[in-house]
Amino acid sequence: MVYASDELVEKIDVTIVSSQMPPSKIAKRMTASVSTVGEQMIVGRKVNEVQDNQISYEKLIKEIFDRVLVGYSVQSVDLRPGPSTALTIEIVPWGDVVDEVAVAYDFGTLSPDIVNLIKKDMGNVDEKLNDVLIGLPIDAVDWAGGLSKVAIRELLANQLPEFHANIDIIPGERTLVKLSLSPLGTTVQDVHVSLRSTTIPNVVLAAVRPTMNETSKTLIGLPVAFVERHRDYFTAKLIAEQPLTKKYGITATPLLNAGANTEIALDVETDKYNITLEAYLDMGHDEDNASARLHAGKIVSKRDEVFLEVNFIPSSVSWEFVPGWGHKFGSSMIAGIKYNTSSSQNMLWLSKELSPSWTMRLERNPKNHNNELGLRYKLHDFLSAEYIITKDDQWLRLVGHL
Repeated sequence: MVYASDELVEKIDVTIVSSQMPPSKIAKRMTASVSTVGEQMIVGRKVNEVQDNQISYEKLIKEIFDRVLVGYSVQSVDLRPGPSTALTIEIVPWGDVVDEVAVAYDFGTLSPDIVNLIKKDMGNVDEKLNDVLIGLPIDAVDWAGGLSKVAIRELLANQLPEFHANIDIIPGERTLVKLSLSPLGTTVQDVHVSLRSTTIPNVVLAAVRPTMNETSKTLIGLPVAFVERHRDYFTAKLIAEQPLTKKYGITATPLLNAGANTEIALDVETDKYNITLEAYLDMGHDEDNASARLHAGKIVSKRDEVFLEVNFIPSSVSWEFVPGWGHKFGSSMIAGIKYNTSSSQNMLWLSKELSPSWTMRLERNPKNHNNELGLRYKLHDFLSAEYIITKDDQWLRLVGHL
């Protein structure tokens, strides 16, 4: 085709062909490299000039890319000059190519559950590596490995942003990719566990603590942002692993506050029973100033409970058995009646929760008209302080939650 003497090459269209085409990402990179060099050599020159020197241009392009495309030989170069010049390069791989890619993950001391969670986040890493490496000449793996690493790091930056990927590629027909992760940002250094219940004694909750402690250890060393992002997973795991919930159908509500010093609180309650065990030590009150009480209640409806209280007084080595009934008014007040079998006296009682830490208690003996008012403050899960006022006396009581 004859072109005007002043007509210029405006663009170049590159095509890579091979009997064994490289992976698509590598082919795109090759095409981009060839396009860049071709544009510098040809674009802007007169079409007639390129036609006149076509063989020289083809020879020069072949020499350049024989050196640049490590792992491949340039078999032929076909240049079709024109305002839109077509450049076709045929390549053949050197020797053996990559038939298989194996990924060896190194997750350090992370637990199997955490490893599975991370792998789920990582997604199709193997597929990404296969796309870049399989079919590539072994000699080309070194320079193509950089592209593989970029692709994997971009994938993990989106799907696992709390970790940095360290990648090492060992070329071969079975190319080995070693991938390890290092945490980014603040990591969990310590985990504090607390257990709370208003219906189950602490001595029973002790069965839960070993499992909680074991679960909490899996968080140490993880990025705080990773724990926060997977809050639902970790809270669900805490519930699923509790033996009490499986055996007795108890409701466990975990609260997780992720940080360098992570806090885990587990609220354990049951809607079938109400069992508490308390020890009392009175200060400023001489008579029977030490005692213990077991409250064993059965929830018979949403608002009603029947119970038996067993009191033990060490000073007289005596026992009191007090059956009773309670009815819930609203969400924070309970009232009812109980009967002391030892003194053969009834007792009216009321308990009002003023806040999560403060509780007011009122008891009245209809027979002798004696009243007892108690105001209790919960210091922590194992200890409360109660100030008690009667018609004739007042004193401070320490309450141990056993």
